[in-house]
This record gives sequence, structure tokens and C-alpha cells, in this order.
Amino acid sequence: MLKTPAGEMDLEKKADHWEIVRPLRARGDDQKIGDLIAQVTTARIQRFVADDGGDLHPYGLAEPRGSITLFGDNDKSAGRMDSSRGEQGQMLQLGAAPEKEKDQVYVRFPSRNFVYTLPKKVGEILNTKPNDVRDRHLARIDKNILDRITIEVPGKSKTILARKDENWSIANHNNTAANSSEVQRLIDTFSNEQVTKFVEDVASNLPKYGLDKPQLQLTFSSFASENTAETKAGEHPFVTIAFGKVDGDNVYARVGEEPFIVAVGRALINNANADPLQWQELSIFKLKPEQIHRFSVVTDKELSLTRGANNQWSWIKGSGQINQTNVQSFSNTLSALHAVRWVGATTPQHGFDKPQLVVTFTTSPDDKASHKLTVGAPTGDGMWFARVDERDGTFIINNPDLNALKLPVVQPPASSPSPTTDANVSPAASPATSASPTRQVIPSPVAAPTP
Repeated sequence: MLKTPAGEMDLEKKADHWEIVRPLRARGDDQKIGDLIAQVTTARIQRFVADDGGDLHPYGLAEPRGSITLFGDNDKSAGRMDSSRGEQGQMLQLGAAPEKEKDQVYVRFPSRNFVYTLPKKVGEILNTKPNDVRDRHLARIDKNILDRITIEVPGKSKTILARKDENWSIANHNNTAANSSEVQRLIDTFSNEQVTKFVEDVASNLPKYGLDKPQLQLTFSSFASENTAETKAGEHPFVTIAFGKVDGDNVYARVGEEPFIVAVGRALINNANADPLQWQELSIFKLKPEQIHRFSVVTDKELSLTRGANNQWSWIKGSGQINQTNVQSFSNTLSALHAVRWVGATTPQHGFDKPQLVVTFTTSPDDKASHKLTVGAPTGDGMWFARVDERDGTFIINNPDLNALKLPVVQPPASSPSPTTDANVSPAASPATSASPTRQVIPSPVAAPTP
């Protein structure tokens, strides 16, 4: 407990975290409060001054400027946490600064019955205000129990991300595999986000900040698959964050039932994609190149090849010598194709009605496991829209991948060498066996000028 000229402030540790209990209830900054307590508990006495049985006025301790009282677990159990009138807890009273030692402060520790001095920085603790030790993190997200993330935007279906072991899926999209690294980035981003401003300590006017009808809401929950003695089966939300109106570079936010309104950087809300399709994993195909048995490539024409028993490719549709190296590069790229990112639902602007490339391939000798990749229009930033039949939505691939998929599979014909004189042919060789003589070009004489 901290008693200052500006009022009293109570701090209490619950489980592993500190909270501000008075003059407002708020999450405390564990590091800052720990540092504040350490300043008191580790301070070394500079000078023993006098017995506290005499006149305390010269030291400013007859009416102390303030006090710091530390309570231990025993004080908690005895119900003495809010008592500043008695001698419960360990109280340190702070007075004036010595005239000749301005870097010190007079203090009195009643349980020792003595006046002594401590470093001045201990006295500066009395300048602490609630916001100085308030946790500026937007929310506390316990990653150890986090199993569900629900993203809600008005007018759209919600997105539910579910964790199993270390992997995430999109629970409301047929449990499609999610981009786990992107989900982790979302968690880290919201865990580390700090408020730019504490706007109101009493959230009495939610419509003013657009928080009566949030534009975005995230709920972080734990999940129990079955009933236990401690927990019922189902989802158990532990943090809900609502976002309201945008104000310049900030957006107003409120965490759960906390009575506060805060502001955070508006860029934060761009991290919470409300479209389930945008959370899909980036791996489009997870194959080995040798699993591709047969493929067809359609650009301005169609070519089809099949893999033989000796892993050499042969024509189904096409002609000419096959460039086995390019076909291998094609197979390597296709089998491990990754999206740069998912765009969302497919629209006409993605250009699939006039595709750049269509690849159809099978991954079994009986040609039953079939896949189809279509590459549409350019995105405008050096990449391309693409889609596959077995997944919903449109994703983006990079230009190098497209180039690898468009490598020519026909070996160009060898160019004929230009005729040259064989230096090894003897001048005495017969005309029938010797090389044709090299044609000699004699420059034309320059015409004399007309007199």
C-alpha cells in the first residue's frame, strides 16, 4: 500500500500478476511494481540519525509526507491488507530531505524505533501515480491454456481457429488446416500490443467510442473436450477484446468487462482477418516430385506427358524431344507449391476465365487422384492469382513459381553448324574427299574521283 499526498494506492498480487485495487481496479505492470518494491527492500541505510522517541518534526516525520506498507502472505490471511491505521504489515514512513544531504531522505521504520536516511530515490516513490504502474498491454493472453480464437465482424460469419497440440485449424470451415505460423503471429501481436492512451476509466458512454456495436471482436478461450472435476466440457472464454471507432492513427478498444476504454494503434485490427479462407495454410500441395504420375499443361496449346517405369517422361499429347530437366523442375515446383498468401473468395477480377496456365495432374498410376491448378490474372505487384479445385478461395503465387511451371517441355532442335574449312584437310586431297574451299571475299576497289 502506498500513501501519498495525492491519495492512497493499494496494489495486490493475485496468482502471478499484480493488480491495482485502489483508487481504481486495473491490471498492474508486474515489472514496474516489482521494481518499485525492490527499491524499498534492497535500499541500504545511509545513516542512522536518532531514536524515534524524541521530536520527529526536524525530520518531517511528525506528519510524514507518505508511507509505504508491505504486506506478506500472513497479513493477507489475517485480513490486514487494507489496514493503514495500525502497525500491521511493514510500514516505512518518509519525511523530509536532510539540509546537507539532498540525495537522501529521512525515514522511520516504526518496528525498529529509529530514524535513519535512505537514498532519495526511495522518497520519489511517493510521486507514483496509478497510471505509472498500470499494465499498458492491451490484454493478458495466457498462451498455455489458449485453444480457441473467435474473430467476429458484423454482417459476416465468424471465424473460429482451433488448436490441437501445436497445430491450428479453421473449426468452422470443415477443420481445414490453418496457417499455424500466422495464427501464432496473431497471438503474439495481440499479446504484445500496448495501449497508446488510457481514454476513460469508467466506460459509461460506449456509443461515443463505437463500442456499443464493435466493428471487430476477438475472443480467446480455453477448451475442454470432456467434463472434469474442475471444468465443464466446452469453450471457456477468458479474454474478449472489442474494437470501436477509428480516431486518426488510433482505434478505441475495451477488454472484456473491464470498465476502461483505451486507444491502440489502428493497424492492429488489420491483423485479424475475418474471412476464414484467409487463414488457410500456405502449402497448396504436399507431395514428392516422383508422386506426380501424369500431367497436362494448357497455355496457348495443350501438352500431356506420363511417367514411365524408368522415371523417364513420354508423350501422351505432343511431339518432339522432351526436355527431361525442365520437366523435373516443373515437378519439383508443382509438388511443393506454396501460396504467398490467401486472398479470400474467388471473384471475376482474379481472371480465371482467361487463365495464364492450367495444370491438371494425377498422383497414382490408375489416375484416380486428380488435381487441378489454374493461374489467372496478375496481381499488379509481380505475382499471380491462382486456385485449386480441392480448396475454396483464391491464393497468390510468385513469379518464379509461375515461370518454373511454364518452362518449355520440348527440347529445341539442335542448330546446324555453319560451313567452315577443315584445317586438317591436306591441300593435295582429292576434290571428292576434301572440304569445300572457303570463299574469299575481295574488297572492291575504291573508285577514283572524277577530275
